[in-house]
Amino acid sequence: MIDWQEMLTMHQELNQFARMMLTKKQKQFLTASERELLAWIYLTSNDCTPLYLSKVSGMKKEAVSRCLKSLYEKRCIQREKKSADERSYTLSLTVEGEKALKNDFEIMLQKFYDLYREMGKDFEILFSLISKANQMMAVTKEGNDEIL
Repeated sequence: MIDWQEMLTMHQELNQFARMMLTKKQKQFLTASERELLAWIYLTSNDCTPLYLSKVSGMKKEAVSRCLKSLYEKRCIQREKKSADERSYTLSLTVEGEKALKNDFEIMLQKFYDLYREMGKDFEILFSLISKANQMMAVTKEGNDEIL
């Protein structure tokens, strides 16, 4: 059994890893939250709505709304009203949005590529385990929304 001090050390290691992997560079056009939402919009093949983005990103609806407003002002996204419900709309990337996402992620992902070259197969194992943990926590979160 892992005691709380060991778990705290693991927690700090994970925080340090995240900070090191997501080093900010001056050339970035997007904020981290904007980049995350653009990536979700890009990766979503079906109707992408603000509510969907809130659920998959774990961001509060208000934060998603602020980011989407900024992305719209930066001409990175476009909105299309749903015919069934005039209040509801779907989101997609514009050409400018795809360019911004590509440019920012080339900067952001360089450390991931470097680490992949260093770690080889262990890198794939690491992210396979992270993906598994994310799926497990998503299931747990669905059953415990009152905690959030």
